[in-house]
Amino acid sequence: MDIKKSFGKKIKEKRLQQSLTQEGLAEKIGISPKSLSQIELGNNFVSAENLEQISSALGVHPKNLFEFEDNDSVDKLDYVFKKLKHNSTLLNKVYKIIPIIE
Repeated sequence: MDIKKSFGKKIKEKRLQQSLTQEGLAEKIGISPKSLSQIELGNNFVSAENLEQISSALGVHPKNLFEFEDNDSVDKLDYVFKKLKHNSTLLNKVYKIIPIIE
């Protein structure tokens, strides 16, 4: 998982939910639209100060900007479970290694 890219996608998602343009959000938080673009693309990360400003401008708690699904991991897990489903010997080995979550 690339945290910077996932974080940037989350900011963009929240920004679009509020019908804000990059220019509009950038103005609210006092950075250039180009800087915000680089953050949303995952090329740059935010300072603690900018994190606070972004979360405030979007009306979300900073921790919510770090709540994202790693779709790549989900896809990989789906693939593994499909393979395991047809191989009971390997599935039994996995059950011994990984504790069952209830």
